[in-house]
Amino acid sequence: MKKRLAIIGSKTFKQSTINAMTEEAKKKFETVVFAPINELIIQNIDGKTSVLFKSQNLLNFDAIYPRISSRDMLLGETLLKAIEKSKAYCPVNIQAYQITNHKFYTVQKLTNEGIAGITSTLFISPKYADYAIMETGYPFVMKLISGFAGKGVVLINNKEQMESILDAIHLFEEFICTQKFIKGKNYDVRCYVIGDYVIAVKRTSRKGEWRANVSKGGSAELINPTPEMLEIAKKSAKILGTDICAVDLMDKKKKWVVIEVNFMPGPFKKYLGTTIIQEWLRLISNKIESKESNQIN
Repeated sequence: MKKRLAIIGSKTFKQSTINAMTEEAKKKFETVVFAPINELIIQNIDGKTSVLFKSQNLLNFDAIYPRISSRDMLLGETLLKAIEKSKAYCPVNIQAYQITNHKFYTVQKLTNEGIAGITSTLFISPKYADYAIMETGYPFVMKLISGFAGKGVVLINNKEQMESILDAIHLFEEFICTQKFIKGKNYDVRCYVIGDYVIAVKRTSRKGEWRANVSKGGSAELINPTPEMLEIAKKSAKILGTDICAVDLMDKKKKWVVIEVNFMPGPFKKYLGTTIIQEWLRLISNKIESKESNQIN
């Protein structure tokens, strides 16, 4: 079976990740195309939509995997809507994209469905900050709604620091999410959900850094997920309706709670090699073959 895969990258894509994905994909797919989202043309003629890249309509491919971030929101939403109306298999969807790029709404959505999440508050005006702190106390974590890879995330230790940062943020009218800081934890667990399969990775922060993000110098190692981790990760992905995501968990009083869900998780290639990438591509390849098999039968 000649399978065709289009990988669509964020306008701020990481070249090493794309190179590794493309190289691995060529082992399973006859044709592999990588297209940065800012080089696409989305066209509608007489009610028929096309997603064009170098004269190719990517909607005619067997599968499309958009790896896009909040910075691509305007074009990203339009792209995902077009893919959903096509026959191409896509492991992610517009609902997951919209929810996971809003950190507060992610936690709210999941907790409404019975999944434990970290205590969070959302506001835009600095005058409401004191109320938010009543719920979390100091220190607390302040996040920009659409931050990623540990960016736009600050640990606030006192009122003076908070007021200084809020003054700067308010100039840009950014929405802010505060979350309770769990003391004494220099690690968290990322659960990569890939279809029905879950890969658990323990992330540990480097010395002097409270964030466990690998992009901030943290380390990563594979661990065996507990039944609780598996249940939370799979249920979170099911609620979002996505086949691929990463659910970040933290141990709070011996129970795992969701910190956030990542639509475009990095594969931690430095520590895990191409393990995650291979599983992403295995899922996509299997979905295409299963679809073809069902059509024949």
